[in-house]
This record gives sequence, C-alpha cells and structure tokens, in this order.
Amino acid sequence: MLASLACPALAQSVTTLYGSIDAGIDYVSNSKGHSLVQLSSGKRQPDRFGILLREELGAGNAAFARLENGFLSDTGAQINPTSFFNRAAYLGLANEQWGAISFGRIPDYTYEYVGSLNNAVPGISSFYSPGNLDGLANTNALNSAVKYQSADLHGFQFGFMNAFGGKPGDFGAGRQYSIGARYDNDDVRVAMSYTMSHDRTADIFGTFGLTSLLGQTLKQGVPFIASKYSTVAVGGMVRVARIFKPHATYTRVRLANSQGDAYMNNYQIGVNTDLSGGKGVDILGTSFAYSTFEGLAFRQYNLFLTHYLSKRTEIYAGAGLQHASGTNAAQFGYAASSTDTQVVARVGIHHYF
Repeated sequence: MLASLACPALAQSVTTLYGSIDAGIDYVSNSKGHSLVQLSSGKRQPDRFGILLREELGAGNAAFARLENGFLSDTGAQINPTSFFNRAAYLGLANEQWGAISFGRIPDYTYEYVGSLNNAVPGISSFYSPGNLDGLANTNALNSAVKYQSADLHGFQFGFMNAFGGKPGDFGAGRQYSIGARYDNDDVRVAMSYTMSHDRTADIFGTFGLTSLLGQTLKQGVPFIASKYSTVAVGGMVRVARIFKPHATYTRVRLANSQGDAYMNNYQIGVNTDLSGGKGVDILGTSFAYSTFEGLAFRQYNLFLTHYLSKRTEIYAGAGLQHASGTNAAQFGYAASSTDTQVVARVGIHHYF
C-alpha cells in the first residue's frame, strides 16, 4: 500500500463538517428516591461535532483524518473537560484494494462493528446495558492506537488495532487491543468483536452498588481497577418483508485481577417496525434486555417511536422499564433508583448536520 501511495497524482481534497444535536425532556420515576422531570441533551444520540478530511491521491489511494468532540447542547459544556476531541482524533492512509491504516485516538471494534445493532438504535441511552460496561456506546476510544481495517470485500470487512500503554520496560501495562469482523448487505448485518484492556477501571459501585469486588474496597469515586478487562460482543439484524428488522446482541465482560474473575453477561433482543410501509418515516422499536453480574440481575422492557420530519431531523418518544434483583435499578445515563424498579421516559427532537 505504501509503495502505491508513492505514485505521484493530482490530489483532490474534501473537508466535511458534521454533527448531531439532541434535546428532550425526561421523566424518571425514581432518581435517588424522588421522581424527576428535567431537560437533557444527547440521550437519543450523543451531541457531537466533527471534521472529516479526505484527500484523493489517485490510483485508488487517499489520505484521511477525523476530529470529533462530544458536548452537551443544554449547557454548552464539553463531555470531557480534559480532552477536547474526546470521541475521535486520528489520521491515516487508505487504498481501495488493501484497506486502511490509521493512527491516534480511535473507537474500538466493539463500538464500531457491534454498537449499531443493540437496543439503543433506535432508542435512548438508557436502553444500553447497565453501566455500559460492554462499551457498545462510544465511551472507550483507544488512545495512542494503530488500526488496520480491510477494504470492503462484497460486504465483508475485518480489522485489528493496538493501543500502546507507553510504560518503559513494560509493554503490557495500559495496553489495549481490539479485533472485529462484520458483514453487511443491507438485508443482513452480522458483526463480532473482542476488546482487551490492561489496567482499566470500571465504576462498579456507581453501577451496581457493590462495596467490594475481588478484594478491592469500593465507594463513590473509587472505581474497580482491573488488571485485565475484556469484552466479547456479537450481534445481528435481518430485514423481513421490507418493514421488520429483528435484531439481537450478546456481550460478555470479564474483569480480572490477582484475586480472580467477575463476569457480566448482557442479552438484548428487539424488533424495529416501519409503520410507514417501508418509507422509513415512522419507526416503532420494541426490545427486551437481560443482564447479570455477580448474582445481580436486570430485566428491562423498552418502547420507542420515531417520526422522521426529514432525513436529518426526527421527533421521538420512548420509555424503558427496568426491574433489578439483588440491587437497585439504574438505567444507563441516569441516577439510580432507591428501589428495584425504575421507569425512564423521554420525548425529544434530534437533528443531524
């Protein structure tokens, strides 16, 4: 690929500014013991803006770069105050035959390949698994990463990436890597991934209310430190009779240290129905999720309706009912309930640009 890129050509450059803005009103049946009505943003799709650069170099070669930042449209604040391009920041080279290689801060294959197949698409953030420990939402982009992704081979793609820990004398410390494969022919989509992180933290207390795990004492602001944190994810979706899209995902999260292992299993299943007869104007999503972790269990029932005013603008309404066993209910992105049940409902508007 590098040899082919050395060929001189007349370059053509394209710069694209893009983004997503979402705003809506939430109702939470129990948030720390009280019902709650609030205005919030980024619950349908994360608020973000980005710059995509692509320069055609000729002979099927191209250079590309992406800078993407997350923010909150209701306050104007950054999602991560210490990292401006917190969602993505990378550049690379691509060849139509051999694929692409990129360098920088890059989302892993769990998010890129499997993330779009879960209950939250379409839906709201609370439809993700508890705590999003599996990373199907883009909360774990890999820093200092090198990524290879194959060319599209009749709908099939695969790739692998490695993020260097950067600790002198210890190659494994802080290292992360991810592999993935997917197939997409519009009517059938399947994907799988595996991501491993060394020395990564997880908010076990905030998600499950556990005060200890594998010998570590936990409390508010004190996360669990996993020497190995891995996620296996598989998902699929099919189009039936032009109007039905059944979908399912399974993820398994393993947290390990010198004391042993702890596992979280997440099962999601649902169907998206085009009420407009294949026109893509009115979409009804119904779904169910079941998660287990260290003897705890979560069952969640979701309902979501979207009306597209245009290809870029939609209005929506959705609700999720979660019932927990062994702990308090806590839907992702919202404060935990003081009981084992929590309802989150939302109406809003979302716009792509």
